[in-house]
Amino acid sequence: MIVLLERLRELEILDVDEMLTRAVEIIAEFFELENLHLYRCEGNFMRYVAGIGQKRLPNSLDATKSSVIYDALQNGYSTLPKVIMKADITSFEPWFAVVIGEKSNAFGVFVVEDVSPEKFSETLVKYISAVAGWLYANVRTILQEERALEEVYKKPDGTWDENYYIKKKKVFEKRKERFGIPYEELCITYKSEYHNSIVNTFRKSDVLVAYPTNGKIVLRALLAVCDAQGKAKILERLINKYEIEVC
Repeated sequence: MIVLLERLRELEILDVDEMLTRAVEIIAEFFELENLHLYRCEGNFMRYVAGIGQKRLPNSLDATKSSVIYDALQNGYSTLPKVIMKADITSFEPWFAVVIGEKSNAFGVFVVEDVSPEKFSETLVKYISAVAGWLYANVRTILQEERALEEVYKKPDGTWDENYYIKKKKVFEKRKERFGIPYEELCITYKSEYHNSIVNTFRKSDVLVAYPTNGKIVLRALLAVCDAQGKAKILERLINKYEIEVC
């Protein structure tokens, strides 16, 4: 464990998603796990960040749809054998899940969908739970740094400075190359009077940059954990509500 924590300490990266992406690789390698996935939480809603191995659960999901994950959110961690003892299982469930952060206000969840029986043990789950606690302490530090970056790079209208946009695009591209996590980029032009309303339609995880020109706005957006179909739906929703042009 000391060796693992030393390796994780080397991740001096002031970006939460990039740090978590690297951490998943290191943790999976240390415990010789062929399957390890990490989600960030917003209440009971979970969004995929990074992972190793085949994944059957979707990129976005309601935690209440998985008995193992939901039980972990209540108790810090949970396992498939524990859940089976309580109730019948009617749909796919991961082998175990471990919360990152406080049980009542989880930052994220480690999910192992598949593990060989000889590797699985309560001790393994508890070790990963201990690592998750250490990781969360570092996540909080980086989140403080990100809030400081917001003060520098985030504008009052909810868009970001172009330098920050370029930095985040590199992170998204790295996650796509390593883990196949999709992201999309869109560009639209519209009258400045629509600007605040349009910005508010995007998610917190999306990164926007705006270029005012001749009474119009050119808006570029990085759409986190989004594929071409998701991008098409966003554009359709915007086109149906506002006068916009795709650039």
